[in-house]
Amino acid sequence: MLLRELGAAGGGGSPSLRFRLFGPLQVTRGREVLELGPPKQRALLAVLLLRPGMETGVDQLTASLWGEDYPAYAKNLIQKSVSGLRGLLAGGEHGVRLEWSGGGYLLDTGGAYVDLYAYERLASAGIAAAREGEVLQAARLLEEARTMSTGPLAEGLDGPMLERERLYRQERFLADMEVRAELELELGRHRNAVPYLYYAVHKYPFRERFVWLLMLALYRSDRGSEALAVYAGHRTRVVEELGAEPGPSLRSLQAQLLLQDPQLMVCSSLRLDSGAPAAAPALRPTAPLARRGPFD
Repeated sequence: MLLRELGAAGGGGSPSLRFRLFGPLQVTRGREVLELGPPKQRALLAVLLLRPGMETGVDQLTASLWGEDYPAYAKNLIQKSVSGLRGLLAGGEHGVRLEWSGGGYLLDTGGAYVDLYAYERLASAGIAAAREGEVLQAARLLEEARTMSTGPLAEGLDGPMLERERLYRQERFLADMEVRAELELELGRHRNAVPYLYYAVHKYPFRERFVWLLMLALYRSDRGSEALAVYAGHRTRVVEELGAEPGPSLRSLQAQLLLQDPQLMVCSSLRLDSGAPAAAPALRPTAPLARRGPFD
């Protein structure tokens, strides 16, 4: 079974109705891109998609969309938006329903495809595989998940809940991608990991785990001088912009690099809190993955 099929709900062919939460919110039916209406109606749909299987009351929706500073017509606008969304989503063959269930509105996506749900299934399966020591399978699953994250969650839509979820999902994604990079090193694919990690460090310069992994990948690729240069550049940035020093893990790694510690070639790159065992089984290097931009 293809990995992407893990993310599709139900069986059979591809569902005709597809929800995309990564990047700008989009809903398609077959090849048709649905017009989702004004921004608050789109934001309401995003909020409901982020609460699968859960009822969401009018007060919760008001807080999610406006916070404490909500307009007097908020309830009417929510009801109007719900009516508009029902009209857009009606008539599908995959059982998508937006209903009032006593305690609030409930969006049931039925057999439709939702990219965020697919990502969560793939990433969770990847972390579980790493925990079981299935390093190659874990790397494949997390790589498949990575390619699905094409932008910030519900990009361009406003609302307190969406802002919180956007931050939360970004942190979850980066944590998953740290494990993804750790697995590349664990598999002995150091050279393949270098461009991926250079990109990550450039985009997230204060994410020290990416810096640590890049330094180790460079050293294992016979590029020890570059590894030390990466540390020096990171230290300069941290001192100038934050008035601090790099963390203890980076300082310790730099010391080992200066000593050319033989343990650097054999130590596990997997952290205890990454969902993987402390010492993964030794695996022979395999062919590198296709070279794609890691956070496109």
